[in-house]
Amino acid sequence: MNGFTLIEMMVTLSVIVILTLVAIPSFHTFLQNVRRDSIVDGLVTSLHYARNQALSFNQPTSLCAGTSGTGCTDGSWVDGWQVVTIPAGASTVTLASHALVPTMSVPNLRTVKGSTSLQFTGQGLVKNMTTAGYELIVVCDARGATGARAVLVNRMGYIQASPKSGIAPNGDALTCPT
Repeated sequence: MNGFTLIEMMVTLSVIVILTLVAIPSFHTFLQNVRRDSIVDGLVTSLHYARNQALSFNQPTSLCAGTSGTGCTDGSWVDGWQVVTIPAGASTVTLASHALVPTMSVPNLRTVKGSTSLQFTGQGLVKNMTTAGYELIVVCDARGATGARAVLVNRMGYIQASPKSGIAPNGDALTCPT
């Protein structure tokens, strides 16, 4: 008499189904957080890289909206971003590019002050900064402002990501387009 009875098998399957139903919503939130955090971390890394390149080679280096080939004028944050430099007497050189694959679940990016590029000088300062003295790049997903995170860059080249959802690094509440 080895084996399982039909009742034992049904109870086991019922427990598995219940556990799966409880875990699926948490897993969906986990995936949204990972996608959003991946973009925020990529932005912070690219900004640090651009600033480091500007300081190391004493030449302007920019983080621009868009992907390779768009330059720093025609890009959109929704497509991704690129790090470019313009050596003295040469044309623009793309150092790194981060493309965002368009899908339903990819968070969107926008800048609060409307910048499409941030240029670091050879001293590590941000050259084309708005009068507010900082730019905030907000990463939003389907959850809206409660699930949003942001990256703040100030005139001095200081870069900081928001530590928790819904709040900018400077403490302001985040907003997302509807």
